[in-house]
Parts: sequence; C-alpha cells; structure tokens
Amino acid sequence: MKDIIVPKDELFVTGLILILVSFFFYCVPFMTSVSPDTGGLFMCNYLIAAAYFVVLLITKRLKKGRQGLIPFFFFLILLLISAYSLNREMVVFESTVPWFAWLQIILCANYIAFAFFDRMPLWVQHVMTFLLGIAIVAFAYISIYLLPTYIISIIISFVLGISMHSFVGILFIIYTLVLLKKLLANKQAFMVSFLSGAGASVMLIIVFVVRWTLLTQDINTNYRQATVRESAGWPAWITMAQTTPHNLFTEKILKTELVYSTGWNIDEALWRVPSRNFDEEKKHDPLVVIANLFSGRVNLSEEDKIKLLESMHDSRHQAQERLWSGDDLFTEHINTLVRIWPQFGISYTEKVITVSNVAAKGSWSGRQEEGIYTFHLPEGGVATSLSLWIEGKESKSILTTKQKADSAYKQIVGRERRDPSVLHWQEGNTISVRVFPVLAGESRKFKVGVTAPLTRESGRMKYENIWFDGPSFSNAKEDISLQFQQTPKDFISPTVLKPTSHLGFTRSGKYNPSWNIELADEPLSREAFCYEGKQYNVRPYQKQYEPATLNTVYLDVNKSWSKDEFDSVYNALKEQRVFVFTNQLVQVTRTNKESLFNNLHQLQFSLFPVYLIENTNTSLLVSKSSAVSPNLKDLAGSEFLQHVKSSMQDGKRLKFFNLGTTLSPYLKTLKEYRAFQYSHGIAGDLKKLIARQEFVKDQESESQVVIDNADIAIVRDSCTQSSAAPDHLMRLFAYNNIMRKMGARFTGEEKDNDELVAAAQQAYVVSPVSSMVVLETQQDYERFNINDSKNSLSNASQKSNGAVPEPHEWALIIIACFVLLYIKFRPVKKNIVK
Repeated sequence: MKDIIVPKDELFVTGLILILVSFFFYCVPFMTSVSPDTGGLFMCNYLIAAAYFVVLLITKRLKKGRQGLIPFFFFLILLLISAYSLNREMVVFESTVPWFAWLQIILCANYIAFAFFDRMPLWVQHVMTFLLGIAIVAFAYISIYLLPTYIISIIISFVLGISMHSFVGILFIIYTLVLLKKLLANKQAFMVSFLSGAGASVMLIIVFVVRWTLLTQDINTNYRQATVRESAGWPAWITMAQTTPHNLFTEKILKTELVYSTGWNIDEALWRVPSRNFDEEKKHDPLVVIANLFSGRVNLSEEDKIKLLESMHDSRHQAQERLWSGDDLFTEHINTLVRIWPQFGISYTEKVITVSNVAAKGSWSGRQEEGIYTFHLPEGGVATSLSLWIEGKESKSILTTKQKADSAYKQIVGRERRDPSVLHWQEGNTISVRVFPVLAGESRKFKVGVTAPLTRESGRMKYENIWFDGPSFSNAKEDISLQFQQTPKDFISPTVLKPTSHLGFTRSGKYNPSWNIELADEPLSREAFCYEGKQYNVRPYQKQYEPATLNTVYLDVNKSWSKDEFDSVYNALKEQRVFVFTNQLVQVTRTNKESLFNNLHQLQFSLFPVYLIENTNTSLLVSKSSAVSPNLKDLAGSEFLQHVKSSMQDGKRLKFFNLGTTLSPYLKTLKEYRAFQYSHGIAGDLKKLIARQEFVKDQESESQVVIDNADIAIVRDSCTQSSAAPDHLMRLFAYNNIMRKMGARFTGEEKDNDELVAAAQQAYVVSPVSSMVVLETQQDYERFNINDSKNSLSNASQKSNGAVPEPHEWALIIIACFVLLYIKFRPVKKNIVK
C-alpha cells in the first residue's frame, strides 16, 4: 500500500487547501447575492484545477512509482468542482438534487481519506472500499449521461481545454479501478466490500425503477378510466386526482419534464430557455432520468399535469401564469410593520419587500424578470394597500376593476416593458402580487398592506404573520416592528421581540415565515368609525341557535374521515335519511354502509355536488376534509361548476357542519361566498344539535357581517358622532359584505358587479371584483381609463387612525381655522395721543 499513501509533503497540503478554496468559490452564490452564472467564478475554479495539474506535471508526481494517485484524485476533485461551475453557464445538468450533491461530496471526501488508508481500522477500510463501489456506479451514470458531448468536446478541446470537463466522469472510473487494483493486491477481501457497494447501488436503482414504472402505469390506467367513467360533470383529471396516492413518487412523476429533466437537451444547453409553465427550478435527479428510460411517460398533457399538482400538492403559486421568467430572483429583505388593536380584535400589517435579480448586469438571460408573490391571509382578512417604488419614490396604487387592472398590467409588461405592479384576490384566503421589471443586478421594492381580524380560541387572541410564497427567501433578512394601540394583557410571543417602548417591540434577524403572538382576550371597545353618514363598530359574536327540522343528512366522506367518526355520525341519525355521493346520491343503510365507507375512504379528497341538495331548509351537509383539493377556479368551464353557480343564485344557505376546523380549498371558497350556514366541532357536538333539532342561526345582513374564526361581528349603522376607532373596521365590513353578496351573484357577469365594485372602491379593499394597480405615469392611468375614486378611504397606511370627519364637522373645522387666522392677523388699533 505504500504506492498509494502520500507523504506529508507540500503538494498534498496544497491540494487539500486548493480543494477548500475552489469549493468556497463555488459556494459564493449560495452565501451572497453574486449571480451563479458569473463567469469570473468559473474561471477561478478552472484556473485552480489547471494550476494544480501543471504543478503535478512539473513535479513529475504522475510518473509511475512517484505516489501520484492520490494527488491526481485531488486534481479530479478540482476538475469536478470546475465542471459544475461551468454547468451554471452552459447547462448540461440541471440543478442537482440535494441527495446526489451530498453523495458526490461524500465520495470525494472518501477519495481524500485514502491518503490515510493504512492508518484506518479494518472496518473503516471496508467502509471506504464500499463507498468506492458506490462511486463507480455514480460516475458511470455521469459518464453515460455526458456521452452526447464527447465528440464536440474533443473537436473544441483546443479552446483552453475547457471542453475536457466532459470527461471527468470517465477519468474517475478509470482511476477508481486503478485504486481498486492496488487495494486488491494487498487484500482480496476488499473486493467483497467493493462489489457490495456497487451491488447495493444497482439494487436501489432497480427498486426505484420498478416502483416508478408501476405507479406510472397506474396513473395512465386511472386516467384512461377517468376519461370514460361517468362523473359529476368535472374534468377527468379530478377523478384521477381523487384516486391517485398523494406521495413523493406521484409528485415527482407529475413534475417530470416540468421540473425534473429526463435527459440531455442540446437546445437548453446552448440557449438556456426557461420554462414558464411551472415556476420551480429545473432539477436533475439521476433516479428520475434512469426510471424514465424504462417506464415510459405518463399520458397526460402539460396542462393536466399542472392541474393535478395544483390540487394534489398545493402548487398553485408555481403554476401561476407568467409573462416573464423569474429564475434569477430572490427575496433579499422584508420589513414587517404591525399595528394591533386588542380592544377591537383587529390588526394591520405592512410588508415592505425587496426583491433582487442576481443575474450579472448586461447578461441576456436575466436582464429583466417578473417577480410573483402569493400572500396567505387569515380568514376574513383583506388586502388594503399596495405601493411600488419607482425611481426611488413610493408610488401608491389605485383600486379599480379586476379586468382593467389585469389588462393594463399585461399590456405594459407584455409589450411596453415599463414599471407596473398589480395585486389580485385569489381563492383560499390568498392574494397575488406581480412586480415588473426587476433588472439584472438590481432590486425592486414594493409594499403590501393587509387588514385582518385576530383569531380567538380558548379565551385568547392570536395574531398570525402574513406569510408568502415567492422568489427564494432562504437568505432573507427581516426587520419586525410591532406596535400595540392598547396595553396587551398576558402577551406571549415565540419570536424573540425586544421592547422599544411601553407598547412597541422589534426584532431583526433571519426571515421566519411562521411566527405568531398571543394575548389574553379583552372586552371589545364600543367606539365606532364614521364615514359618509355611516358608523362601523365591532361586537362580540355569539352563536345563536334556531329550530331546525333536519329530515335529510348528506355525508361528504373521503380519506379524512375515520371509521369511528363515520359510525358515530351515522348512528346519531336514526330518524333522518342519510346519503353519500358516489357519482350519484346513494342512501346509506345498515347493509351497505360498510362498503360505501370503504370505497369513499379511498378518495384523497371529495367535491360534494351541493346543487343536488334540493331542500336546503331541511337538509344538512356534514363534511371533513384536508387542506388539499381543487378550487372553484380549477373547475372553470365544467358542467359541475355551472350547476354549483346556479344553485347559489337564490341566496339560500345550506346548513353545513364541519368535523374539525380545516376546510378544503373547494369548501373554503364556498364558505367565503356565504354558501353555507356554517358550524364546526366534533362528532359529539353534531349529535347534540341533531338531538335538539336546532342549528346555528345566520346572523349576517346588510348591516352586519360575521367573522366566526375571530368571534366578532362588525355592525354598520347611522353615524351619531365621531370616535377614535380605526378605519379598518369599515374595510373589514366592506370586504366581508362583498363576499356575502358574491355568492348570489356568482355569475361572472361584470355588469352584475357594479354595486360591489363601488363598495370596494369606497373602502379600498381587494376582492373578486376589484384589484390594485400601480402604473408608471398619470398618462398610463388615463390611457386605461383607471381613475381613483374621490370618495374613498384610499390606501391604508400605518398612519391612518380614527374617524374621518363628517361634512358638518369639516365645516366647523374650517370656521374655527378662519377665526384663528382672523385673531392672529387682525389689524391692531394704535393709540393716538392728542
């Protein structure tokens, strides 16, 4: 083994140091805002590898008998780092999945450790040889994958030898076999360890490929059956999503070609054309590539794949329509400003976000990109402000119809390429914000404001951070400023907040999307906010019950239900007819309930056709669901959605009991549209309601909206006098009142929504019919006929507080001002001495 061991000379130490230095340069983009495709970083990696190779030649360490094998592995490791650095500029491998990246790091460390092989215990030597077996398989894959590049690499090898990076895999294989030969010359038992490592790798690949192939066949079979099977009028992909397992394998199969590459593509290597259909970084997973060679591909269109990912794996943000790429964007900084009114049970949050483009200035690939963010709001919350910084100055948004805002943004971004931003309402308590352009090497800043209630549970109030999906925030910093408008009681915060004053707290550090605070519940203030002759105040919401004749109960059964829950609910319904939906309504009896439950329990989610419930006055729908399902937008154009819309137009609410607090996106949107007379609890609570023949009373009207998760009701009445309540009460009332009316007007006809648009403009709230838009100049607003309402609250802000004076109050204020001015500047009579 002496011909393997490297003496402790300067060349060995130098190689070790150079590997660390080269790896540091490679990792610079992960630690800073330097663009990954900056040519300077590659040249650093390449020159280090080339310099070390030249030193090996000059010192003649590569000659036989000079113990040059380990130093040559040092050179191969440097060349491997350089190859991945070059890959950032000319993409052959897409972004390597973490497991394969870590595997290569471990294998390279193992090669370095062979310098001390003789000093290792025997069991460690066998482990190192086992890893050599894995290495031979890993680098064989790399060599085969790069096979199409060999001819062109040889032809252009005279250009600084850069194309020789293609042969790094083959070189690793050759010299791994040389190393193995030397090991076996000393002890033949190492062959067992080597073959075990190689065999285990091959066996893992075979198991993965077999499972991948079987699941691919199942998906194709399910899809074929779904296209011919009778359904409730929804697309075939929904039936498939119900019956396909929701796991990591399924997700990877659906993301094949959208996210996971299936082979080397010369067009993408030369031109680096980004995929704009699914906003997730392209990845290279060797197991996926190999599996696709043997299993074939799923027989789904790209559109259906995206729909399945949206509904099965909560990928709606990634699937949003994109006008420009956002591949080089990252979220650099978040400034969070929070005001909480414990006495009103509400909050206002502003997020000032800096999004940056790491592409080098002047580069073609990232010269201008589009930033897209999805913000997740608490139930009942609403977006109330939007700003975009243009040439260093904050430009506030104008609220207009959704159609006008969307048209203006697409026209400017798609054709004129100037500075707009737009904020749209989305289903499932989310909003989307688009910012354009974010230029290469530069940053953009925008602000979003959200008014939301504090949730209440077990005598405590909770504020939850407004979190978002968007450009990577893994290295983002956040500054939080929290200001109470009244002394909080029993204040608890998992996040480390430093007090700055009696009512103020701050925190600075790495961005944390999931922080929240809790405080003791407090009596609600009776103060009101007055505007245009109307006042808005908040009152405690207490459930009231009314007699309910429940003759028919419908069970919305899926995988979320347990057998005990199903049996408990069914046994409580002795005097009611019970139905479930299995592509048609089926009455549940003692004889068929077991088989019905077993069949329905296989469904990953359910979409109960509420339109089949004829008499809403005497019917009850009982449901339990997970947070994953299609939403109403996914059903656009289907007969199912048309029937749902028609059933909601009479304004009658269906009695709905939720087993738990989680709602699927489908049910959550229907609840937002006030399709339900809603209550929730456990099976025992439902049994009590059925036994007493009563149900929760609908307390909403033109003058009152209910936010049940916050246990508050906001009431609108005639204004008697101004007080110090925040204008956010009016904003929350307007939004929830719009949503209450949207259900009965759920037709999509713009002409039917004029009244709702006017209400949204007055309170300045984003809704299904209204959006916020920022354009670069006043001429842009005029061109698209976007006018700011003169009779509105305008964009919410941290400074807005208290009531807006009424007209007669303005008159008194003006008169008082004139009196003060007269007193100050009136002529002074001089005393005349006679």
